[in-house]
Order: sequence, then structure tokens, then C-alpha cells
Amino acid sequence: MKAIIIDDEKHVRDGLLLLADWKRFGINTIFEAKDGEEAVNLINEHQPAIIFTDMRMPKRDGISLLKWIHASGIFSKTIVVSGYDDFEYMRNAIFYKSFDYLLKPIEPDVLNETLEKAIVEWKEEALHQKTLVPNQNHQSGKTGIHLIEEFVRHNYQNEINLQDIADRFFFSREYISRKFKQEFDDTITDYVMKIRMEKAKELLENPHLKIYEVANLVGYQNEKYFSKLFKKLIGVSPNEYRNRKVKVK
Repeated sequence: MKAIIIDDEKHVRDGLLLLADWKRFGINTIFEAKDGEEAVNLINEHQPAIIFTDMRMPKRDGISLLKWIHASGIFSKTIVVSGYDDFEYMRNAIFYKSFDYLLKPIEPDVLNETLEKAIVEWKEEALHQKTLVPNQNHQSGKTGIHLIEEFVRHNYQNEINLQDIADRFFFSREYISRKFKQEFDDTITDYVMKIRMEKAKELLENPHLKIYEVANLVGYQNEKYFSKLFKKLIGVSPNEYRNRKVKVK
């Protein structure tokens, strides 16, 4: 089993190397990276089970790395190690499915307890994946499109690029476009838009989230564009939708 430690401070990487009881958990190879950019290459090449990452780093920071890991479907458990008790960092760690968020300085007991839980969960999921593979090998092209739909549905908040999907699932772009339209009566772009709007409706029922935060959470960086699109598809503005829901409650 492999792990990677990503932090721009060498003493932090050395500390994790020293404090974690790697052998007890069956981890025999540990890679190191000083920033997210370097980490991406190592993760792609070695597919580590466990990823420890800092949040504030040069070139590619922790949030950007978490987004990439989430969008790439990397099969690993990510543990954030940060010196900042920062809401924005924590929110992103939760949103992008980080396993845990540990604050520096790290207590050895807490580190090893978290590592053990992450590995147990990773092994359970790995076992589940292995039971699915034999069945998937005999699936038809229609099921391939359903796997693509599932990928799109779970990554709606990220940029969905048809070429990336084609590379990931080993189909041509033309085949994916045609089959997806036949099966779901929508283009992938329109399908993603509808999923985003449905999720936005759920998030708007939370009065503590600002409109721009809802927009960001469903994949739109531009609040005005999001609001315009929402009104076009739902019939009312995000604020009007929220006000109606709050009054109903």
C-alpha cells in the first residue's frame, strides 16, 4: 500500500514520516511532494491509497488539489493537514470529500487513529470495487453510458469536458454524445445544467448560504450568470425561490 505527503514545509513532511506508524497499517511506500503540482504527477503515476495534504502551498494549493482529486475519481482517502482553523478550507475539505481535517501541530495518537480509520474504509471500498469489476466486464454499451451518466451526476460542480469523458471511458466523443442523447433525451451540457439547478434549489432552502456561495457550490463562478440561468430554467430568480420556500416553511 502507498501513501503521499504533500506539504511545502520539509519539517512537516519529516514529522509525518516519523509520527505515523506506517508499517503497522501495511503502508510500505511513502512519496513526498512540496506542492500540489508536483503531487498530481506522483498521484497519477502511483495511485496512493492515502493522501496527506496541506492547504496553503505554492503553485497549486490544497483546495485546487482536492478539486482535482475529486474530479479525477482518484481512488484514495485524503486527509487534510493544516495550520489554519479556517472555515473556507474546512468547507472545501468537506465538499470535496476529504476523509478528515487535522490541525497542526498533530498529536501522534490522533494521526494514527485517523490513518487507521482511513485505511479500513479504503480497504472496504477496494473490496467492493473488486466485486463489481467482474460484472462490469460483461456489461453492454448501454451500461457504459449509464456509468458516464453516474460520473456526470457525481461531478456536476466541476467542469465537464467531453474529451475528458471520452479519455476516461474509452469511447469516442461522437459516440458518447449520440448515445447519451438517445438514452437520456438531453445533451451532456443540458443534463449537467439541470442537475446543477436541482441542487441549487436544495441549497437555496438554507438561509445561511449567500447566493454567490450557492452558485459556487453548483459550479458557477459568476453569480449573475447563475441567477440569469436559474430564472430562465426555474421561472423565478434565486432570491424569489428562496423567499417562497421560507414563507412556505
